[in-house]
Amino acid sequence: MKTILIADDSASMRKLLETILKSEGHTVLVAEDGREALKLAFDNEIDAIIADEEMPRLPGSEVFKILNTDPEKRGIPRIMISGLTAVGDKPASELFDVFVSKNADVKSQLLAALDKLL
Repeated sequence: MKTILIADDSASMRKLLETILKSEGHTVLVAEDGREALKLAFDNEIDAIIADEEMPRLPGSEVFKILNTDPEKRGIPRIMISGLTAVGDKPASELFDVFVSKNADVKSQLLAALDKLL
């Protein structure tokens, strides 16, 4: 069982991701924005983080940049999840390990990403 942090400003997406992860036996921490995600990441031992790029207060890419500055948190596997579809819209891939699109296939994409990273 792994502890996974979800950061997404959409309540319905947080609930969907939380349901998927809990059904796989994971412990889930949930944040509504980037600042809350950082607090949870620094206050807890987490095995992976899933963050939306477009969040109020702090986007997912900035959360990942800040985590990269901490020696203990820099190695945490990162999944960027976003509704952005155009390649030019996607955030820089050096900040995360896997990109997951918010679409009908989100569950299989997410589980495949976690299998790869964990």
